[in-house]
Amino acid sequence: MPLGAVLWGISALAAASSQPPSTWIGAGFDGRRISVSAVENTAKPRLIVVEESTRRKPGSIDVTDLALDAMRKVAYVATCCEPGSGQLFSVEITAQNPKLVPADQGFAVDVSGALRVRTDTWGTLVTRTLTSAGSSSGTQAIREAAGIADVAVSFAGQPRVIALVSSRRLKALIPTAPLSGNAADPALWVQWRTANETHREASDALPRDSKYCRVVPLRGSAVGLLVGEPDPRKPWLCIGDTLDVYDQAKLRRHVVKFPAPVRHLSIDDSSTFLIFTTVDGAVGWRTLEAQGGVLARDGFAAADW
Repeated sequence: MPLGAVLWGISALAAASSQPPSTWIGAGFDGRRISVSAVENTAKPRLIVVEESTRRKPGSIDVTDLALDAMRKVAYVATCCEPGSGQLFSVEITAQNPKLVPADQGFAVDVSGALRVRTDTWGTLVTRTLTSAGSSSGTQAIREAAGIADVAVSFAGQPRVIALVSSRRLKALIPTAPLSGNAADPALWVQWRTANETHREASDALPRDSKYCRVVPLRGSAVGLLVGEPDPRKPWLCIGDTLDVYDQAKLRRHVVKFPAPVRHLSIDDSSTFLIFTTVDGAVGWRTLEAQGGVLARDGFAAADW
């Protein structure tokens, strides 16, 4: 079922704040160890946790994604590519002695409300329903080898899971990765929950020559797409500097131009304020209305709020 036929009736959310969130988290990586820091009200980054000594070889992994579960105060860090599927780590950011612990497979992750979604380098999408304490409630949905190259979830208004279908993106990581089997590839795939608690899904084909790295949920029914390509030397990094917007079955190109090449992109829970991390480690924010600012000059591989 095409997205335009059923999804675009979702009403826009109420007006969001005109100011970005005052607190965000960032993940760093020094070649061997992962770190997670918090920044509050423009203060200097406060280190939450740094990974204990590891036996991994320098350059064997990198941070590829970061998601903040603001409700449960848990951060998820996605890495690639040892093991080959990617690996998620989690940390309780308000714990007395916070530690990074293995949480799942995957190289891309997002959390909002009661949903956590992730995909691995084979394109398998896993959606988990979380309890108030953050553990899985036992509800899990798996779409194996679906060609999912990035995922996002929005729990505001009408909960929806958004996925970027791109076998081309996955094959840059794993040349033997299976094709998606989706009728359209590349494509946007969306699943949402209706008022009577049933799930519906739909997909729309993206232009065949399109090259996208990431998806973010925007307000209403819109979806943001980071235009970019994998770094040929580090294919787990997909780098771009422009955001396209897909809304009501129409693609608007070059809606946001970032000030530098971006390696990571996320958005706040109101789906208003983009937070991006550049290849050089800087963190900044933007809106579709060209508002923006600098949050950190360097030191980060990914950021979220």
